Amino acid sequence: MKQHLGKLILLILFTAALFSANVSLTVNTPAIYKGDSASFTIRATGDDITFPKIEEIEGFPVHQSGTSSSYSNINGKTSKSIAKTYRFSPTKSVTIPALSVMIDGKSYTTQAKKISLLEPKAGKSGDPYILELKVGKKELKVGESTELKITYKQRVDAKVNRVALSEPKIDNFWVKKIGKQKQYVQGEYVVTEYRYLIFAQKSGRFHIDPIVGNIGRAVQSRMGGGFFNDPFFNSVTTQLEWKKIYSNPLNLTVQPLPDNLELYGDFTILASVDKRVVDANKPVNLTIRAEGVGNIDDVQKFDLNIDNAVVYADKPVIHSSFKNGKYQGEFIEKVAIIGDRNYTIPAITLRFFSAKENKVKTVTTKPIAIEVKGSPKTATAPAKVETLEKSEKSKEQPKIESQNMQKSIVKVEDKKTKYIYLAIGFILGALITYLLLRLQKREAKSKENGIIKQIKNAKDDKKLFDILLPYANESSVISDTLKALEENIYKKANNKIEKQRLYDYFFDREESEKTQQ
Repeated sequence: MKQHLGKLILLILFTAALFSANVSLTVNTPAIYKGDSASFTIRATGDDITFPKIEEIEGFPVHQSGTSSSYSNINGKTSKSIAKTYRFSPTKSVTIPALSVMIDGKSYTTQAKKISLLEPKAGKSGDPYILELKVGKKELKVGESTELKITYKQRVDAKVNRVALSEPKIDNFWVKKIGKQKQYVQGEYVVTEYRYLIFAQKSGRFHIDPIVGNIGRAVQSRMGGGFFNDPFFNSVTTQLEWKKIYSNPLNLTVQPLPDNLELYGDFTILASVDKRVVDANKPVNLTIRAEGVGNIDDVQKFDLNIDNAVVYADKPVIHSSFKNGKYQGEFIEKVAIIGDRNYTIPAITLRFFSAKENKVKTVTTKPIAIEVKGSPKTATAPAKVETLEKSEKSKEQPKIESQNMQKSIVKVEDKKTKYIYLAIGFILGALITYLLLRLQKREAKSKENGIIKQIKNAKDDKKLFDILLPYANESSVISDTLKALEENIYKKANNKIEKQRLYDYFFDREESEKTQQ
């Protein structure tokens, strides 16, 4: 019996040694609110100390935030003490497990410690500071907006040096601040209002966490006079003392729209062009404009696919405002279209869920036909041309052999004269056509030289894009360059543009025209 009792005492002493004063774990924040960080400190005393590697606790990343050391001398024996502080941000109550620390070749274990996550409590009437969270509607449809209002109330007799409120961050909602803050007096409180619009992006039930307010009050502290320990030498310092306050939480329900639509409101759409008749390979500028009341920011870029044409679209521009309690605006997309034959810009459709009519609605533009001058035309039946002989025969009247010979000679001479005039007219026409073609080729040559000069002088990607756009259909050299320029301009890419390829292309084009001449 005594042997068993002795073993038990040894076990207790051994366990106590493991949790001895050589190592300790202190929780600096036994309880926290969601969003706050927790910290704990491990302190160990010895000559050779190895701390554990702590990367996470219950899935929450942990990082070391500081180290301190101190030395002591007791009865002529010097000892070293090291303290390491760690921080992490749990979103639930957690337990810091027992951790092992090696000290002078022995393993010592800390005790497990718990950190509790507290539910924040909103202020109540009579408190010096109150934070409230309200929404216009708690039940929405996808794409629908409602006003969210944050109200901060400060009692008139409460002294505050600084107030910092967190911005609302709501998963699956788009948040936009509207207007300026509004301040007024309500009873014994000075009230400040902050207004936001929130747009539902997904259906479901959603929880909005309380808004956090940090209240800073100036607190004075007196520092001693040091060696003289005299109030005369004391100094007074001022620092901010912070206190956190919380608003109430909110719960919202969002219903899905039919056909997986995301656009909610009431809109119109219009398509217009700067010209309906254009030269071949010259751009037509199309403007698509959608406007109305609702989440105009969710209107997506329109992608056009037009046969026999190349399409280049700018990044859409959206202008929005909050008027008369409604969010409204306009969406503008500009598109350049180049073709070498007639084409039609198709109807452009916008589908949304109408807030007024409470149903799915579609608005559509009208197709726009573009005539391209110099484009290939549909073949037509050749005009009926009668030969001169047949024409003459149709006009001839029966002759009497006994007619006067002089009349016959005159008729033959008239017939020869007609052939002569016809030949002269043909020669003159051919000569004029030749001269016109020569003139056009000279103009084309001059134009090509001008294009090369313009390319050399282009100072940025946008100017070079505009210069090359009329030649989009001529060569892959041009189309590939335009694609690279478009990515640089609208997608913030960093494609290198090789101007030498462009110089070579237009130079070869010029030489080819010289050979044909």
